Amino acid sequence: MCERIRTYYLIFTVACLMCTITTHVADAMDTAVSFKTCLKCHPDIQKELAQKGAHEPFRKLDCSSCHNPHATKYEDLVKEETGKLCRNCHQREKGLLAKKHSHVPFEQGECLACHRPHASKNPKLLVAKADQLCFGCHAKEGGFTKKTKHDPVRKGRCLSCHSPHTSDYEALAKKEPKKLCVTCHSIKNKKTQKSHLDYPVQGTDCMSCHSPHGSNRRHLVKGTLHEPFAGKKCTTCHNGLRSKNPLGLKDKGATTCLTCHPSTEEDFKKINSHIVEGVFCVNCHSPHASDESHLKKGKEGKTCGHCHEDTKEHMREKNNQYKHPLVKEGKCSSCHTPHGSDFRLFFVGDELPTCTECHERHAKFTHPIGKGAIDPRSKKDITCITCHNLMGSPYEFSLRFDRKKQLCLQCHKGY
Repeated sequence: MCERIRTYYLIFTVACLMCTITTHVADAMDTAVSFKTCLKCHPDIQKELAQKGAHEPFRKLDCSSCHNPHATKYEDLVKEETGKLCRNCHQREKGLLAKKHSHVPFEQGECLACHRPHASKNPKLLVAKADQLCFGCHAKEGGFTKKTKHDPVRKGRCLSCHSPHTSDYEALAKKEPKKLCVTCHSIKNKKTQKSHLDYPVQGTDCMSCHSPHGSNRRHLVKGTLHEPFAGKKCTTCHNGLRSKNPLGLKDKGATTCLTCHPSTEEDFKKINSHIVEGVFCVNCHSPHASDESHLKKGKEGKTCGHCHEDTKEHMREKNNQYKHPLVKEGKCSSCHTPHGSDFRLFFVGDELPTCTECHERHAKFTHPIGKGAIDPRSKKDITCITCHNLMGSPYEFSLRFDRKKQLCLQCHKGY
């Protein structure tokens, strides 16, 4: 009798379980196809549905394409991190992910920094009009506030020259610099040729002399001029118009520059030198005009990043949010000398004085450092950068490891 009761009970339990599973599956299927139910609790969304620029899944009431109706670990019940969620549908558009350079919000998956998820009055679901949107992050400073503005800047047409997501060209330019400007500006007319002193400038980089955004000089010429360029003394460096190669240099490589800058040559004679095979002054400096000090080609951090790509990528990693303040500001030359140094890593001086010049109190109380304090791993003196990675770290104070235990155990394994 008991055996029969246990059998009936087992059959009843299985039947109930199958019924429950079938009901939940049916409910889940209903949820996926009848999401008008969402509007009962989210009536404000109804207004967005009426807008012309509605996101396609939203317009079709296919809320489940992005949201999980029951539970998720992401905000607003979205199925995945925003960037990954958007790329599930949009990654194939124009080969976005195959480009060399990425807009930082796009790279970090912060699509909602520029786009609305449901609907917008602006094209492409943008949160604001294109010019207002760009200047939300790219403040109207520098070239944007100068007396003479490039026509697309004046009209707020940033996307005339830049791609919003990715590009194969620096600064997210739509084309390489040599081809971008001539899309609108012909350099074959007599007026343009005369302004370039009849030198054959076809195929050159216009932005080596002109600002793409704005300038206080005529014709958008950059603010700081190389002395020979300002005096129109082109033959100081170049062969001249009568030569078969008018724009060719009179001397080889850096010799052209060192003729007028002998003090820099002394820097290049130091133990660590930036003059090596294939590296020339114009890798970092503009020979004609610049908006930066010392005729640097661009912002200091950006200029250094052209060669130090590994450091640049390390700094851009999302988890490495703790950086030295000067690193954040891109002021590399505050600690490193750009031409040559007798100290490792091109430090301006010995490592410890370089750091303690600003961090005075750490020179008085700290973990033993300097001579006599030997790192058991490398057998070399312990310095500040033994424990700190100033270019970026996921740990406070830019430490290389978690200071609670992991950092200490790198050397003190026997304790």
